[in-house]
Amino acid sequence: MNSAAQQRMVALALQGQLDLIGEALDASEDGFAIWKAVRNSDASLGEFSLLLMNKAGAEAAGQPQAMLIGQTLTDVVGVETAKGLHALFEKALKQGHGAKEVVPVVLPNGQSGAFENTVVPFGRDLVFATYRDVSDEQREHNRLVWLSEHDFLTGMPNRAKLQDALAQATDFASANSSLIAFVFIDIDHFKNVNDSHGHDVGDALLVNFVKRIRHSLPESALVARIAGDEFAILLTDLKGESHLRDLMDEVFRAMNRPFTRDQIEMAITCSAGCVLTDGSEHPDEIMRIADKLMYEAKFQGRNRFGIESVMKVI
Repeated sequence: MNSAAQQRMVALALQGQLDLIGEALDASEDGFAIWKAVRNSDASLGEFSLLLMNKAGAEAAGQPQAMLIGQTLTDVVGVETAKGLHALFEKALKQGHGAKEVVPVVLPNGQSGAFENTVVPFGRDLVFATYRDVSDEQREHNRLVWLSEHDFLTGMPNRAKLQDALAQATDFASANSSLIAFVFIDIDHFKNVNDSHGHDVGDALLVNFVKRIRHSLPESALVARIAGDEFAILLTDLKGESHLRDLMDEVFRAMNRPFTRDQIEMAITCSAGCVLTDGSEHPDEIMRIADKLMYEAKFQGRNRFGIESVMKVI
């Protein structure tokens, strides 16, 4: 028997094995596939070509099984999804053992989703991959993460998220010789609003108060709700104290317009304490100074802000 005939027999045997595996895997609700690496002329990994995919996998890809065989990874899952999967396949082949990762995907209906992919290498250039749709679980996980980092009423980051951001900002400012500012700001006599008009009106005021702050500042500013009517602002890439003062003037001007809710018109003022820093001070101390400055502003008559610079002494 010549070599060509032997190759045909090996190919037929391999296809027979794949057909048997495919029949068994079609009964599963999870997606399964076998991919073969297509190497470049320099032996580096190029694309991956599909040898087998079960019905569940084909449904996830949004194409009939018969049309998928022989297509590349990019053709089957799209350019963006293929990037993550290609990296996972390559990792499994290089390490010689299984790898698992949740990869974001665009579902056939156009919505964002996620698949948990487990990849096991076998042979030099083959990977066996399983796909499990975890879109609902991922959405719930993302929702819980969001809730743990944000205030439910206003949608703004909470104290925990703010503290992380401030720590990162001070590290960056210190390493890059830049300036940041941290601000505590709250509504003067907010308790009177709740007592006079009820908590529904008070909640609406808080939501609109933070919206006005947000719209008065650059997109890069982080605005967080700390507690009650107390908010914080983190500003980065400042040019100096005059720049910070200009931004705070914008915030206070935005509060000059009355707030209206259910035909109730409210004129409010606010007080703030601002710390301009080069990142040389610990975040806890920055927050303490800002809090002190805010209460000094209240003691001095409210409807004002104080600024203190905290810089490295050379």
